[in-house]
Formats: sequence, C-alpha cells, structure tokens
Amino acid sequence: QGPSCLRVAITSPRTDDLCVHGYRCVVGSKIVVGYDGERSSNALDRAIDEARKDGSQVVVVAVAEMPLNPEGPQNFGTLDDSPARMIPLVEPPELEPILAEAKERIEAAGLTGEYMWAAGDPANEIVEAAKDRGAKLIVIGSHHHGLLTRIFGADVATQVKREAGCDVIVAE
Repeated sequence: QGPSCLRVAITSPRTDDLCVHGYRCVVGSKIVVGYDGERSSNALDRAIDEARKDGSQVVVVAVAEMPLNPEGPQNFGTLDDSPARMIPLVEPPELEPILAEAKERIEAAGLTGEYMWAAGDPANEIVEAAKDRGAKLIVIGSHHHGLLTRIFGADVATQVKREAGCDVIVAE
C-alpha cells in the first residue's frame, strides 16, 4: 500500500514529504509496538490495523526486562584507575522466536517492519525507540496486574503513556 495523501495548500514543501500537484503525501511514518509474544498479540494486531490505514511502517520492540542498565559498567569499580569492564550485549535467545513471529504477521499483512530488541526497563526502551524513530504512535498491550504490581508501580502502559511524546494506544 502506498502513502496516504491529503489535499493541502503547499507553501514550502519539506524534503521529507513527497508533493505532487498540491497533494502532500506523508511518507515514512512509523508505529512502534511493544511486543512480547502471545501476551501482547492484541497490541500487534492493533498496530497492523493502524499501519494499514496509511501505509506506516511497524517497528516491533521486544524487551528483555532487566532491573539494572545492562549497558552500564558490569562491576562497581576497579582496584586501579582502569575503566570498568563492559560485557557486550547479545540478543537473548528467547526473543528470537518472538521477533520472527511478529515479522511473519506483519509481512502477511503486506506491511513493512523493523524488528529490534532491547534490554532494560520495558517502558523506557519502548519510549526511547519511538523517540529515536520519530514515531507518530505507540501501541502496547494491557496486562492485567495484581494488587502488589499496581502498588509498586510496575505498570508499563501507564509509564509509556506518561513519557511518550506521541499518541499511545493500550490494546486490551
């Protein structure tokens, strides 16, 4: 599917827009979806539906949840003045089938996608991926949390809605 076109008065075309005969075609818009497999299947479905409306690219973000910054120093100091040792990150094997499934579903819908993984806090990683790509929309799933989870504030959807610089859809 091609880009969506809106009839607008063009006074100064931007280089990231394709303009033909007074139409401004929005090219390259992105929708970020936080995806962790079956638990967020509704979120991926909704992202695909939204992308079909205007030909947006779907950016799938799978996050390996880690309490500490995995890209930070791997120890709490050294005995001398040498820098702390860093361990390179590799894709966790449990994320490979999740991203493969998302790719299969997006391609079956006739859309293009970008597939990435991150390690860390899911809300922060999803929001950062959206900001880095200039996404117009974030779609995430709504997981039902128990009382303790709500008390201790581990709700990803609420944190994403609070920090996102774009629209957010929480798919039930």
